[in-house]
Amino acid sequence: MRKLKFDRNRYGNGLLIDSADMSTFDGSIVEAVPDFHVIGVIEKGDGSMHIGEHRVKVRPGTIITISPGLPVDLGGCAFGRATWIFFEAGFLDILFEEAHFTYKFSFFNDLSSAPALRPGKRSFRACAGLSREIHDELRTPSGDSEAFLRAALQLLLVRLQRAHAVHGKHDGGVVNDARIQRLRYLLANKVTELRTVEVIAEELGISRGHLHKLAQRHFGRSAKQLIEDHRMLHARRALLFSDADVATIAFGLGYTDPSNFARSFRRHMGMAPAAYRTQATK
Repeated sequence: MRKLKFDRNRYGNGLLIDSADMSTFDGSIVEAVPDFHVIGVIEKGDGSMHIGEHRVKVRPGTIITISPGLPVDLGGCAFGRATWIFFEAGFLDILFEEAHFTYKFSFFNDLSSAPALRPGKRSFRACAGLSREIHDELRTPSGDSEAFLRAALQLLLVRLQRAHAVHGKHDGGVVNDARIQRLRYLLANKVTELRTVEVIAEELGISRGHLHKLAQRHFGRSAKQLIEDHRMLHARRALLFSDADVATIAFGLGYTDPSNFARSFRRHMGMAPAAYRTQATK
């Protein structure tokens, strides 16, 4: 599986945003793991794609959101009209002077459901219009393009968050609590290093009990369950996209005994790590 890195020099000025008209997608990259965020607005299309462990139907009126590190398989879909936006978190972090700005938005941080939604017609039209404006601006830039692109992307993210809220997800609104933004960042990027409730609570500067309350309120899970969910996500990615043996993966995730990792994985996924790798890579 190919790892995709964001090309910061495509436009010659280190711009951390790009786009693609997916109707011209030639299938040259079918399976990949991007190291950047993706928003895909699908006006016409069919088939299905896989994002992480989720199968997503490609239908008109669908918007997909892909977080960095999530594997994507486009082998079973076609796009008649679709605009995809690619960006690094730093593109917005710089503007708002917030180190974890993208962690405000639930749709990039929700492990419990497929990373796709179908907003109402009015909302979808607005999102489609914004995505096309971003695409056009990148193709015909002007002196104030960077400011325009940041404003358009922020508006697109807020519209997506509102659509996400309509679907009844946790954190229906934009999360402005810096602790939750940082918690999401730690779970996504540091959970293999910060492996216990106590350590993460200390990193956030709060008590274990307070962390548990925040986890229940914003994620509907206990703090321990939340950490385990993300450890198992890292485990599944390692099993699918590396050649490391099970013991090496276990040690990398902080388990001192591979048998403990195997038990945790079986409890979470219903099968042993080796069986999961075999089944998923047939």
